[in-house]
Amino acid sequence: MGMHRSGTSALAGALAALGLDAGPAEALMPADEGNPEGYFEITSIADLDEMILALLGGRWDIPPQRDAGWSERPDLASFLEEASCLVSQTFSSDRFVLKDPRMALLVPLWRRVLEDVVAVLIVRSPAEVARSMARRDAMTPLTGLSLWAAYNRALLEDLTGMRVHVCTYEDLLVDPRGVLGEVAASLQAFGQLDEPGDLDAAAAHISADLRRSTDLVEAELREPPREIDELARTLTALRGRHDAFAATVPPAGAWEAALIGERRTFLDAQRSIVAQFEAVVADREARLSGLEADNAALRSQSAELRGEMDAALTELRALEATRAVRWARALARHRH
Repeated sequence: MGMHRSGTSALAGALAALGLDAGPAEALMPADEGNPEGYFEITSIADLDEMILALLGGRWDIPPQRDAGWSERPDLASFLEEASCLVSQTFSSDRFVLKDPRMALLVPLWRRVLEDVVAVLIVRSPAEVARSMARRDAMTPLTGLSLWAAYNRALLEDLTGMRVHVCTYEDLLVDPRGVLGEVAASLQAFGQLDEPGDLDAAAAHISADLRRSTDLVEAELREPPREIDELARTLTALRGRHDAFAATVPPAGAWEAALIGERRTFLDAQRSIVAQFEAVVADREARLSGLEADNAALRSQSAELRGEMDAALTELRALEATRAVRWARALARHRH
């Protein structure tokens, strides 16, 4: 688990090399320029998480509001059933690694879906995450920082009581074998790994080249807000194994909620516009369907009238033929 652009893909690949089932290759999200080594995400599960976020009024880059009891909404039941089905259909072993950064915003739901679950949380410098998201998603630095904070605050709250191992992206790049060895030891202690696979093979999934977003120039990233710095220090201090995770969540700055709230308002406006277009399209389609029905009825009436006309013409020709015969006979008698 972790924020987007925090090394979750590299860590998931390494955990798979340690012996955990990452799912069949055809079910995984394909690699691309953003992650050349692959995402190690089950595409159907990532899509489902995005659908849940949409139902809650958000998106991966616009965390939904966390109102009291949000995870107990009755309309989420069908999504939880689908999540359970996807997990059982995807993994052939009960020792598997499931990775999707969106899950950080949906931990209470996934804790209801998965049994005997543990979390491996990876934390990356907020400035580097914000810089990476600015490059990939054209976000402002402060927006990236606010999203980094929203994801990690949600994790600190929702992982409470779980078995958790926390590591940092920076440590993983500096000493991949050592950090993965610590993770493997925690997973063994948690009963999730019998004998870890080849640590060297797992460490091969980690490369210093992954750290591409370190040329920080924006003032917001050189000197991040106090709330972000405090949250980063809190997360870093949690490195290691936790048999029952507990953490004090530092207070958020008012600007964090304001930035995300502005994005949420923009999303609502977009959805309203889309809904209006969909209504217009639905109305046009209904009218077109009605015109097509009228056209079909007119064609049927036209065909019926044409049939009647053809029958009348046949009778007329027969009548004319009869009259012609009578006139011909009359003329013949007159000549005689």
